[in-house]
Amino acid sequence: MEIFLEIIHDTWIMLPLLYITYCILEIFERKETSDDSMFYSLQKYGPLFGAILGLIPQCGFSILASMLFLQKNITMGTLIAVMIATSDEAIPVLLSNPSLFSSLIKLILCKFVIAVTVGYIVDFILVRKQKIIRFETMEEEEDYEEDDTSNACPCCYTQYPLYISALIRSLKIYIFIFITSLVLTLCIETIGVEKMETILLSKSIFQPFITALFGFIPNCAITVILAQLYTISGISFGSLLAGLITNAGLGLVCLIRYGASKENIVKVFIILYITAVLSGILMILL
Repeated sequence: MEIFLEIIHDTWIMLPLLYITYCILEIFERKETSDDSMFYSLQKYGPLFGAILGLIPQCGFSILASMLFLQKNITMGTLIAVMIATSDEAIPVLLSNPSLFSSLIKLILCKFVIAVTVGYIVDFILVRKQKIIRFETMEEEEDYEEDDTSNACPCCYTQYPLYISALIRSLKIYIFIFITSLVLTLCIETIGVEKMETILLSKSIFQPFITALFGFIPNCAITVILAQLYTISGISFGSLLAGLITNAGLGLVCLIRYGASKENIVKVFIILYITAVLSGILMILL
């Protein structure tokens, strides 16, 4: 009971900060914008715009990118850039903890640079001569119809007013944070700090190998767990970065579900994993 109350005392301040964050995100997400301009920008600017789009904490963009890639409207490099930049719920979680603002800024900058760099490497070196169907051509031949499922975000509650949707999302993430904190605290109390550090490979250059694999689990709870582990110094910044690079929301699930070729699926997984591990190790060495 004492541990329970202690965690509530340590985490309650996150709830109003999460609510404010999600209210701002809801305003952005509900704002009417021209989807066509987004599509054209992804084609025109490729990985650069893909990285910018991916940084916005909404898993729907990785879904959108996957669907456009399946339709051969964007390159693999653009798809990879969106996926690398995506951090799902980790940004709101880190944003709700004022002591981690500097880490959040560093995370965003690192993910942007890595996403753009790897995206262009994929397009110009690893996977060249990709056949892209231009939207201009599609408009001449037939009207382009967007698949409503391509940019739907399963974490959003657009059927409710903004303030209620933001509250639901805030409570949902807070519960994830609370449960994660409770489980980690109980583990530390039960097995001890030293054994916990051994299990998590703390201070080891091999830790990013584990968190990068962990990041492939397609659930926003994973990003919350990674952020919380970083908060209690259970994992290094490099390991956090590695885990968030491979956690591409439901984008990877869409590639598998909607029939991407096995070759492309394997390429995406390998590129994400190698990028995550190398980036994580580099950050640890620095």
